[in-house]
Amino acid sequence: MLDLAETAQFSFQTGPERIRKYARLFGVVTNVIICFVHFQAAVIYILYVATSFQQVIEFFSNFEMNPRVYIVIFFPFTCALGFVPNLKYLAPFSIIGTLFLSLGICIAFYYFFDDVPDPRRLNVLTEILPVPMYCTIFLFALHNMTLYLPLENTMKHPDHMPHLIVGSTLLNTVIYLIFGFSGYNKYPNACDTVIKNLPMEETLAQVVKIAISLSVLFTLGLAYYVPISVLWPMIRSRIVTKSSLYHRLYETSLRLSGIIGTTLLAIAVPQMVPLLGLLSALGISTIMLLIPILIEMSTKWAEATRPMFAKNIVIFIVWLLILIFGTIESTRSIIREYSGIKQEEC
Repeated sequence: MLDLAETAQFSFQTGPERIRKYARLFGVVTNVIICFVHFQAAVIYILYVATSFQQVIEFFSNFEMNPRVYIVIFFPFTCALGFVPNLKYLAPFSIIGTLFLSLGICIAFYYFFDDVPDPRRLNVLTEILPVPMYCTIFLFALHNMTLYLPLENTMKHPDHMPHLIVGSTLLNTVIYLIFGFSGYNKYPNACDTVIKNLPMEETLAQVVKIAISLSVLFTLGLAYYVPISVLWPMIRSRIVTKSSLYHRLYETSLRLSGIIGTTLLAIAVPQMVPLLGLLSALGISTIMLLIPILIEMSTKWAEATRPMFAKNIVIFIVWLLILIFGTIESTRSIIREYSGIKQEEC
């Protein structure tokens, strides 16, 4: 009944003799990256909700404000969801968010396939440097890596998990590819996210923007739940007092610190796509590409085969390219924004 960090630690403990002394360190590093990934998701969710509602509110009010103001406006909602203490209380929000997301996607497809432009007008090839940043964003869209093992531990038939992972990943990949290509074909110069390019004056488009924004907002609690569930047991074990009041005070302080920290980062760098690319290059790529091959190599070292070595070397090279060039391109985009070279307005 192990989570991802414990699996990483025990893989080193059963691996080659010379790496066993690093087992605990590998587990700690994995936990740090898990927390980083989920706090990163919270930052991106905050930015998406704030900028999407900004577009809707400013359309009806004709009054423009800095996106940072909207981040502050939504801070109480962020706090409320970040303080939900139990996963079972977050489940209804997740279900509602999924319903809103499904509604938004269906209506968005209506716009994409209404009067479809000829895709032959698009360039077959564009620039190569943004590709690694795209890969990091795509990995972010698919990242459920940290939830698989805890979910498997609660399943009646855990041996079904590999089939569920393959099925869900294939389904998500197909949906993202169809949605991405059809959205790009309809709005090739989409800024930020393609949803923001739907015609704001139409009611259906307003419904899409609000529905998907609400789905992201309701999912925000899950982004905070995972790192708190990792950090709080470690902190609680080091608290000398047994007073439940002090425990609640420490836990509240931890949750509030996480919420304030992610909100401040969103305020500091309110450019969603380049920030997502940068954080994903540093965290998501590592948790989805590097750590799994390290676990496999250390666990199966005695019976390792050449195909397994070749596969993991290829994955390592892909991870390295995404890490280096994704970080560089994302950083360049953020610098360009702060240098006054603005992207095309939505």
